[in-house]
Amino acid sequence: METILSGLNPAQYEAVTHIDGPLLILAGAGSGKTKTLTTRLAYLIGVVGIDPANTLTLTFTNKAASEMRNRALNLIGNHASYPPLLCTFHKFGLLFLKFHIEKLGRKNSFVIIDSDDKKRLLRNIAKEHKIDLNISFLSSEISKYKNSLLTPEVVTQKAELPEYKKASIIYEAYQQNITENNLVDFDDLLMLTYEILDKNPTLRKEISNRYKYIMVDEYQDTNELQFKLLSHLASEHQNLCVVGDDDQSIYGWRGANIRNILDFATIFPNTKTIKLETNYRSFSPILEAANTLIEHNSSRLGKKLNSHKGSGGEVKLIHSLDESHEARTIAKEIKGLLQSGVNPNEIAVLYRINALSRSLEEGFTKEKLGFKLIGGMRFYERAEIKDIISYFRVFANPNDDFSFVR
Repeated sequence: METILSGLNPAQYEAVTHIDGPLLILAGAGSGKTKTLTTRLAYLIGVVGIDPANTLTLTFTNKAASEMRNRALNLIGNHASYPPLLCTFHKFGLLFLKFHIEKLGRKNSFVIIDSDDKKRLLRNIAKEHKIDLNISFLSSEISKYKNSLLTPEVVTQKAELPEYKKASIIYEAYQQNITENNLVDFDDLLMLTYEILDKNPTLRKEISNRYKYIMVDEYQDTNELQFKLLSHLASEHQNLCVVGDDDQSIYGWRGANIRNILDFATIFPNTKTIKLETNYRSFSPILEAANTLIEHNSSRLGKKLNSHKGSGGEVKLIHSLDESHEARTIAKEIKGLLQSGVNPNEIAVLYRINALSRSLEEGFTKEKLGFKLIGGMRFYERAEIKDIISYFRVFANPNDDFSFVR
């Protein structure tokens, strides 16, 4: 027990050792939320004696899930005969549908289509219906419909503007197409999972009693569908622990609902709220600037980050005439740091969107500064890889006309 709990500050310790009932952990940036979450999982299994099969930890990215899984397993050691389920929301949906999609009258040999496949299918459907709408717009709208649990019938009834009436026609045809071909898009992984649980009370009770201790990372990024899914999963026990930061809610445009975290204590009575306010990443001047800025947010639960590192250099604000001037200024700043002996591995440049990288690349090249650009096209998004996967999909599912056409 001492090994698992060692190195925790008082707030982290309190969060880790809370067992039953709803728990809201407000974790500021750099406050050790991953450590707290993984330690709590290890504590439940290794100290309290909870069966790993009765735990479920959900994240938003595979990278976060992998990191948390490795950390938790290192802490658990030999206390568990098999690993707990720690995965993304969508991976959980996939696993669930493999066992239960037949309750919707569909086979579990379904094929998942990615965003490019989805757009290609929408383009074909729009062409068949002689509807001229932006495909990215259609893809985004259909995603919003599904994450709001809106069926094609409901969307058709509610559509008023001409473009949305057209979108409802495409949505209905699209949903019919993927159902007939036993295809599942990214949003279906959660929408169909919720639909099955919602329509089958006995199964809902069984699944909730199986996962008696549920933890969720980055809760401020959850949307309406994810909230409702979690409510079903925790319906028999309310042992739901969520970790998030209302000050870092930046995905409203993608459907994230900030009210999920702001109203958590109201929605789940007897919630214990713990704030992680010790920042281990930044010096005081950075946190002072961040605290001063975020205080202007009107909708927040409130917390104030304190630096574990103490004082440091002041924050610089640079005004540039244009992007080229900005790139040159940054390049010269970096050259100065390198000449003073700073390790290149300690220097990073963040930009808001990928389109802004070009001017920085050109500026660094002119100053003869070597750099490593993180990002680019993903492996599975390459055309030749998709072609090969389409062959495998047809072998696995002869009815997959969509992959056959590719």
